Order: sequence, then C-alpha cells, then structure tokens
Amino acid sequence: MADRLIIFEDGNFGDFYPLTLSRPAYMLRCGAKMLWEKIAANFDGYEINFACRPEMTQIVKAQLGHNVNQLNYQENDRLVFINGRLRLGPKLAEELKQGDTNRIFRQGETTAAYVIAQPLDKKPEDLTDLASRDAADQMIGKCDVAEGEFEFYNHLWNLVDLNSTEISNDFQTLAGKFDLASMLEEARVDTSARILSPDNIYIAAGAEIGANAVIDNRHGPVIIDRNAMIGPLSYIEGPCYIGPDTQIFRGNIREGCSFGPSCRVGGEVEESIFQGFTNKYHDGFLGHAYLGSWVNLGAMTTNSDLKNNYKNITVSVNGRSVDTGLMKIGSYIGDHSKTGIGTLLNTGISIGFSCNIYGGTLVTSREVPSFSWGDEKGYDIYRLDKAMEVARSAMSRRNQEFTAFDERLFAQIHEQAIANR
Repeated sequence: MADRLIIFEDGNFGDFYPLTLSRPAYMLRCGAKMLWEKIAANFDGYEINFACRPEMTQIVKAQLGHNVNQLNYQENDRLVFINGRLRLGPKLAEELKQGDTNRIFRQGETTAAYVIAQPLDKKPEDLTDLASRDAADQMIGKCDVAEGEFEFYNHLWNLVDLNSTEISNDFQTLAGKFDLASMLEEARVDTSARILSPDNIYIAAGAEIGANAVIDNRHGPVIIDRNAMIGPLSYIEGPCYIGPDTQIFRGNIREGCSFGPSCRVGGEVEESIFQGFTNKYHDGFLGHAYLGSWVNLGAMTTNSDLKNNYKNITVSVNGRSVDTGLMKIGSYIGDHSKTGIGTLLNTGISIGFSCNIYGGTLVTSREVPSFSWGDEKGYDIYRLDKAMEVARSAMSRRNQEFTAFDERLFAQIHEQAIANR
C-alpha cells in the first residue's frame, strides 16, 4: 500500500500560451517555485506522478524525473489527483490526505482534485486522458461529488499578479531555519554591500553579493538561491527571488520579480517572471512580463506595461481576445525567442515560440505567431533548421544539450505555426 500524488494538466493549457507550447502549465514558475512544487510540498511522503498531453511526456520526464502518464497502482493504494493549476489551500490539502471515501472536488465543469481511498476495480494505467471532464467519473464510478469555490491560476497575468505574494509564502518555508550571521559565513558578501533588514532575507551557500549592492528587504523578502551572483552597484527590492546560478549585472530590480536558474539580468525589471536560462543583460525596462526559457533580449529592449488612458488591458491569447481586468500588463514571450537592439514592445504583447524580432521600432502586433522572423513591416517564417541551429548553440553555451526531444518539439510547434498562418 502506498500514498501516491498525481498532478495533472487539464484542458486549459492553451490559456497560458505561449509558455505552455513547450511545457505543462504546472511547470510554470510563480514565486520561488513551480506550481507543481507548491502542490507537492503539502504531501510529504507521497510518491509523485504526473499526467499531461502526450507530446509533453518527455520534457516532464527529463526535467522532473518522475513517472509520467503511467501509474503502478496496487490495491489499497491511496491516490490523490490534483489539477496542476489549482492554488491549493491547506484545508483542501488536509481533506485530500485524511478523507476515507472516494470523492471528486469540482467547480462547475472544472475538476480541482479527487481522492481515491477505496480499492478500484480497474487499474488506471494510462493517465493521458485525465484532462477530460469525465475522467474521474470513469475511473472511480459512483462516488461523492463536492461542489465548491476553488482558486485556479487561469492566465499568465495571474501568475505575475500573485508573484509577490507567492515569494512571501515560499519564504515562510525558510523563515526561522537560518540566521543572517550563519548565512553570511557560507556566502561571499562584500563588506560595502548593504542588507537593509536582518529579517526577510535568505542567502544560500555559494551566493555572492558584490560591492555597493543594496538588498532592500524592508517591505518584502529576498531569496538568493545557491551560487547566484548580485553584481556590484545592483539594487534588489523585495519581494524577489533570484534562482540558482542567476547573475544580476548592475540591475535595478524592483519588487515582485522571480528569476529561474541561470538567467542573466541587467537594467530595470519590475514584477516579472523569467522561467530560466533567459538573458536580459543590458539596459532597458521590462515590467509585468512573463518570459520563457532561452529568451534573449537585445540591448535597450523595452516593454510598455501601462496604457496612457489607464484603462484595462486586453491580451490576445491563442488567437482569442481576453480582457485581463488589470491596468498593468507587459509582455509574454515564448521559449527561444529573441529581440534585436532597441526593440520596443507594445502593452500586452504576446510573442510565440522561437521568434526573432528586430528593426528598432515599436512592435504593435498584439500576438506574434511562433517562428516569426522580421519586424513590423512583415514577418517571414523562421526556417526550422536555422532555428534549431541557433537553439543548439545557445544551449551549449550553458552546458545544456539540445536533445532529440527538443528537435521533435521544435518540429511540432513549427508545423503548427505554419498550419495556423
């Protein structure tokens, strides 16, 4: 008998495009962690499994190292299935762990979670159909259904809007375990650097804070992960998360930012999330944005995140116009996309997977399709072989391999981009 947690992707992954062209929604970052990590933190001792679209199976296996779309179910196993975009609260988490009956938790047509505490007649071996509305019903059969109000992440701007709160929540899992003096012993902090509060700070072993850098953690926590580097003269305002091996170069990092592993960041950034391995090395402003992996922004690339009339911003998501209900929205940029020097990005723009945008002018398109090459005068289709050649080169610079799976993913998204033009 074993306790098993299965985090699944539902059918709303398209609402997180362009980031979910290349990953399940639960692998998106918010705060210091990915969404799946926030869920799994509530289930200590459970074996973790994942379910997703078949084409995402390999990326989940490669990056997360757990069973994907298959389950070695044994009679009397306790199974807890959780929607990967659910913002799980402690009350529901406890109910899922303690309940002794089979039960489905729903909000209208959306399944939030379900628990199987009683033996099943049929083993659930293939989990690829968990996104369907009736998957739980078919698996469990007759059971209790708990209708309720649950909080979901629904779009990329939800993640950005909640990022400060989630950084603070993630910091609470570290608070009290370390004191500033002991952390300074295991990090490299220049004597001229200033940390404005002894609280609200976590510095992992191997991290570095350079000369005259300022960590302003008076109004929110700053988490500096292992081997991260804060360069001289940088300003970091909390809440902020700086991931492993990420480097900040003379940055003006405002509140609400999260940078995943191995990013290079300079200039002014405010309330933005970088998934990982992304470069914004030079000056230029980026605000209320979400960038995927392997993105590179040329010098002075800047996005607008506020309309001059202060009205709510509408975003094009997978070809559909959506009113965000928010006054500040920046840019959403898919994996492997790049901008040339002096590129200006209009408010609420969405740029697809593996685009190359240049020209030094304002990009006014609301949604730039994947594999676009050019400027506002017109976009050609980026040749697949050339796009993969550049990606392979960029990844090798960070000692990362461009795998056979990456080739298939590029080809699949390229084919889809051509079909949609």
